[in-house]
Amino acid sequence: MMSKISYSGLKYGEQNVEIKLLVDIQNDWIEITHTKKVSQVMNKSTAEYIVVHRGTLICEFVS
Repeated sequence: MMSKISYSGLKYGEQNVEIKLLVDIQNDWIEITHTKKVSQVMNKSTAEYIVVHRGTLICEFVS
């Protein structure tokens, strides 16, 4: 069973800087929000988050 998701994208306000956030979907509480320019993924269980250019957000199952 896959339980981890990696969210990644190009960091908002930077040129060509990719950032990632790993989320355990069985144990973590996440929130994803979008505006016209950005997407934000927040792992509310660990208080980690990423803010990326909206069109660059990628979601991948990793394990």
